[in-house]
Amino acid sequence: MALSTLGLLTIGAIPTVIGVAEAIDAQKKQNQQAKERIKFKLTANFSHDDVALPQDASVVFKNKKLYLNHPACPVEGYPFNGFYFGYPGPENHQGLVAPIADDPPMLNWIYADKDTGLLRHGSRSETVGHIVGPWSWTEDEEWLTLENGQNFVAVENDEGSWNIHYDKEGNLDEILDRDIVDINLHRELQLGVSSRYTRGD
Repeated sequence: MALSTLGLLTIGAIPTVIGVAEAIDAQKKQNQQAKERIKFKLTANFSHDDVALPQDASVVFKNKKLYLNHPACPVEGYPFNGFYFGYPGPENHQGLVAPIADDPPMLNWIYADKDTGLLRHGSRSETVGHIVGPWSWTEDEEWLTLENGQNFVAVENDEGSWNIHYDKEGNLDEILDRDIVDINLHRELQLGVSSRYTRGD
């Protein structure tokens, strides 16, 4: 009799255990989504001439491209302040979006040009055929990644300022007749929040 009662109690507890597991899983997903939605600025630390000490440059938008606003080569543009968002496509990539203007307020997708690797921003239709993701972060959650790597470079343009390129194959120096510097893009999370505090693990 006692065994039978114990068996019934065990069977009766199964839905509760399943319910708790589902709730924990749902909470983890919610925490992950919250972490992806945290806005962040981007900076890169590099020397513009290989002589001066490296300095921090902030990422800005100008002429549909991503520029580095370096103290020695300033660029007036709209500051990058982006976040991750699911890209609407069959690949199911994690995309990267950012406001590009205050009036009217507008979000654009960030993507890498398929031919030159130049980082650009644009509408969904403008991204078609280019590299749209997946965007993410390094294991320590400090640095931006694209396609699970940090293959970013700063490329000097005709104006003497610097654009950001994604050097997927590591051969842009052979394709572009430009000064090229390897860079890492640092994620500076807004409001002092560290995404590590929203892990949910």
